[in-house]
Parts: sequence; structure tokens; C-alpha cells
Amino acid sequence: MSKTVANGSKMVASPSDNNEVRIKAAVLIQTWYRQYTARLEARRRAAWVVYQSIEYDSESNQINLQKFFDDILKFGSKMSRGGASGSFAQRLQESVGAASREERDLLNQTKYDNIEVEKSYSGPRLSFPLSAPQVQKMIEHFSKGGKLHARYVLQLLHETRLVLKARPNIYRPSTSISKQMTVVGDLHGKLDDLLLVLYKNGLPDVTNPYVFNGDFVDRGDNSVEVALLLFALQLVWPTAVCINRGNHEDCVINRSYGFVKEILQKYRLDSCKIVQLFSDVFAWLPLATVIDEQILVAHGGISDKLDLRLIDSLDRHRYFSAVRPSFENGKIDKKEWDQLMELLWSDPKPQLGCKLNKSRGGGCYFGPDVTENFLRQNKLKMIVRSHETNPEGYEFCHGNCVLTIFSASNYYSEGSNRGAYVKFDNSGQPRVMQLCASKSKQLPLGRRLATFEDAALRGLRAKIAASRVQLVAAFSELDFGKTDCVTIAQWCSAMESELQLSLPWRRLRPRLVKLTPDKRVMYMSTFQRTAVQHQGGRSASAPDASMMESVYKSREKLETIFRIMDRDNSGHISLDEFKECCRVLGRVTKRNLSEDEIVDMAKALDLNKDGKIDFNEFLEAFRIVEFQSGA
Repeated sequence: MSKTVANGSKMVASPSDNNEVRIKAAVLIQTWYRQYTARLEARRRAAWVVYQSIEYDSESNQINLQKFFDDILKFGSKMSRGGASGSFAQRLQESVGAASREERDLLNQTKYDNIEVEKSYSGPRLSFPLSAPQVQKMIEHFSKGGKLHARYVLQLLHETRLVLKARPNIYRPSTSISKQMTVVGDLHGKLDDLLLVLYKNGLPDVTNPYVFNGDFVDRGDNSVEVALLLFALQLVWPTAVCINRGNHEDCVINRSYGFVKEILQKYRLDSCKIVQLFSDVFAWLPLATVIDEQILVAHGGISDKLDLRLIDSLDRHRYFSAVRPSFENGKIDKKEWDQLMELLWSDPKPQLGCKLNKSRGGGCYFGPDVTENFLRQNKLKMIVRSHETNPEGYEFCHGNCVLTIFSASNYYSEGSNRGAYVKFDNSGQPRVMQLCASKSKQLPLGRRLATFEDAALRGLRAKIAASRVQLVAAFSELDFGKTDCVTIAQWCSAMESELQLSLPWRRLRPRLVKLTPDKRVMYMSTFQRTAVQHQGGRSASAPDASMMESVYKSREKLETIFRIMDRDNSGHISLDEFKECCRVLGRVTKRNLSEDEIVDMAKALDLNKDGKIDFNEFLEAFRIVEFQSGA
């Protein structure tokens, strides 16, 4: 039956027809939008996995590097009677905090009395004991991009050190007065996120206590300011602020992930003192917090062997570095060390049991059964930890008994994730608050995702460039007909096997390689969009792919070695130090470089002939050595 009526020569739709059309249009748009958002979500998750896998792989490499240093130190100690090489090994050991320094030496080496504050300095002039108005001045100064004078940095760190020394390994605050407690997760030098938390949630006081759960330095541009502000809050409100140690409050990790480099750039003349004192302060940070005897707050997690009584009794200051602990008389307490690593480096997983955390190279994976047993044995209700990024800034798991809180928004790139913090009332009920600090104009969802995705793929392509030789060999073995093509399944298998990254390769494949008309992968197209970047951002164009692969693959390790050799944090190493290092490394790695070769290389390294080697020259040295050894 028709639902139209005649009106002259025109046919006019009835109201019921119009409603039906509107409903169909709305349903169609909703269906399209759901499909669109589902595709965006799938892409976002794939990009997130790429970023996280590369991050964890980097951390694992750093731990393996420390084992390499251990071998050098053991070898160097055997040569300690032999002069120069032995002295280098000894200095290397001291530079990574392998032996704790006497307190008297530390105080003498980090004096601030002789540092003059220039009249031109416009920042806060601190006096101690610190007051709330001074903290407010620090916030205002930091928010405008200012830095604190080196004298006040050292003075603040000395005062913080005295307060932290009096803290137990496990701090046990109560909400009996405050009726609440706020826990903040990883900040990683993101000053905007810290300021946003303090703005939204208020400054600490007896009615508004905080726990900052580690990893407040490294990676971000304002790690110094974040650390100093947290320490200032600790000094002004000592009973309302607890700062737990994270896996990045570690003198070895700081050399690889930006904190030492940031100090060098901001405080060149006094950087050595500041680095040394920060390392000591980090070693005094509490290892965990237990709120109301109900909620354990620790940076990483637990294991099936974690003993809070042992954590409470160990000498935490021995462990300047958790990944490479102090040697005292050639021995360490293996049980203590394992407990510390598990507390700082572990991650929860849905699978039952407890096993080695291979992704990070330290700590363990712990399942819901491990959590249940731990909570029952220690009469606790919940574990709050940080350590892992999450798109929403938080995640509940293990039957809501484990809560991960990550407070650094836009961690991987602009728009990659929100941050979060959690407020507990005095009954132990959590209320999660999300945040996102962004100075840029908010872009549409699709454009934000495209930016995030592109940044993730750049990192992945760099990893691909670093393994080009192995990948080509793997593809060639599968290419029986020498067609320069393999199946999609073969390509995915080779990528996962050689890169050791468990990624959604089928989903990533369209962004990485080209296909033939019969849907086979042209595997050499895997490398067409990869390029190794030098320090200054210039694209490398060397003809020898394996040589450039070696440079990129070892860049992170080389920067760590460079920072260790640069003992005065000047940004350069002397030619004599380089020659000395080559002799030790040559013996350890059994690469037979003659004295003449080492001297010639050292002279060739100093490209601008200024008598010292910067990091770019150091990278060039590695390229030259690899080229010569492969010639």
C-alpha cells in the first residue's frame, strides 16, 4: 500500500516515510561509525604493541649489557697489577656505582658552599628548612621552563638525603586522619603531568597524602625538575609524601635513558657532583609502601618467593644499581638481589604461576594464583603497581586485586595514551582519575592515531634496519626458487624469529612490504623505507649495509659505554681514555688490535682535532672498526 499522496503533479512523502528514512540513515551511520572506530582501535593496539615491545627489548638489552660489564670488571681486576688497563677497570667499576662510597667522601665531593649564585639568576633562592611558598615558587619557575640553580639543587638533595635515610624500607602510612591516600605512577620526566596532578588533586598536606610510585626520571625532558619538585614536597610535608623507588631510579639505567644526559646539558660545570648525589639519594628511597596494612604499593610487582620481612630488613643503600648490584669483597647476597629485582621489575600476567620476565630481562611474570597466595599470606587486600604503560593510564587484573597506575600521558607520542592516578578512601576503595597533559591543539582521533602509528613504525623500521643481514639470510633460505619473494606466512615467521618481537605481523605487513599480484611478499621491500639516523638527525647513506647495521644495533650500548667512560660528565672522553679502553675491551673480547692500530684509530677519531672525542666521533669510530674488520 502506497504511503504517498498526490499534490498536483508532485508526490510528497508522508511523515512516516520520512521517519523511516531517518532511522535507516541513523542505523547506517552508526554501523559505519562502529566499524570505523573498531578499525582505529585495532590499528591503535597494533601500534601500542610495537612501541611496548621495542621498549622492553631495549630494557632487556641494557641488563645484558651490565653482564658484559661484569665480565670486563672481573677481567680488569686480574690486570690491576698491570698499570693503565687495571686502573681503567677500577675507574669503570667506581663510575657505575659498583662500590658504595664512604659518606664522608660523598659529602666532601658534593659540597655546594663554594658555588656562587649569580646576581642574574632569576629563579627561586631556596632557604632551609623549606616552606610551602618556596615550593610554589619552584612550581611557577619550572612551569615557565626555568631551572633551579646548581647550588640549590645540591643543597636540596643533601636535605632530602637526610630525610630519606630515616625512612624504613617499607613505609606504612595510615589514613586515620586524612581519610584518603593518592597514588601516582610513572612520570618519566613529564613535568606537565605532575603539575596537572597537583593542580587537580591539590598539594600534599596531612589531609591529602601522596605516594609517588617510582620512575619519575628518564625519557622525559624534565626529569630533573620532576625529581626536585617531588623531593621538595617530601621536605615540606614529610608525613604526607612517600616516594618509592622504581627501576629507573638506578645509576646504571640513568646513563642509558637520558637522566645523566639531561643533567649534563643543564648543569655542565657541576654535573659530576649532581649526578653523584642523585645516585646516592635514589639508593635511599623506600622500596615499597603499605597503606593501612591493606594495600601494597610497589613499583614492579611480586613473585612466588617475595618476602616482605626480608625486603624490610635488607640494606637498600647497598644497591646503587639493581641491575648491577654492588660488590662487597667480591660477593653479593643473591637472595636479596633477586627480591629487589622482583619488586622493581616484575609484571602481572593472566597465566598461572611465576616465571622469568624474558621481555624485560629482569624480574618475573606473576599470575593470579601468585597474587592470591601473596595477599593471603601477608593479610593484604590489594597490590598497586606501576612500571607498565597502558592506553587508559590504568588497568585492573587478577580479579581486581592488582591495579596498574601509569601517570605519564602521551608517553610514546602525542595522543598515544592517557595518564591516571588513584585515590583510596579509608575503607580501601579505589577511585581512578584520568588525565592528559597536552600543549598542542587537540587533533581529530584519526589524525592523532596516524601520528602515533607513524612514530611506532619508525621505531620498528629502525629495528629492521639493525637486523637487515640476518633477515635477508632468513628470507633467502625460504626463497627456494630465487624469486626474491616468499609467502606472507613465511615473511611473518622470519620477522618474528629474527627480530625476537612478538608482534601482529600480518596486520603490520601492509605498512612494511609490497606484494606481487599473486599475493607473495617481495621481501627486499622490507628495507626500502628504513634509514639509520645519526645523532644530528642526518640520514646515513653508507653503501655497506652490514656496517651500518652494526652501528645502529649497538648505538644504545655504545652510548652507555660512552657515558661510563666520560667520568666527569663533560660530554667528551679524552684520547688517552679511549686508547686505554680499547686495550681492555680488546683483551676481554679477544680482538687482537695492535698498539699501532689503537693509536692510529684514536688519532683518527678526533675529527675536529680538539684533543677529545664526542659521541658522534665515538659512533664514527665504531663504524671504522667494523669496516676495517670486515674488509
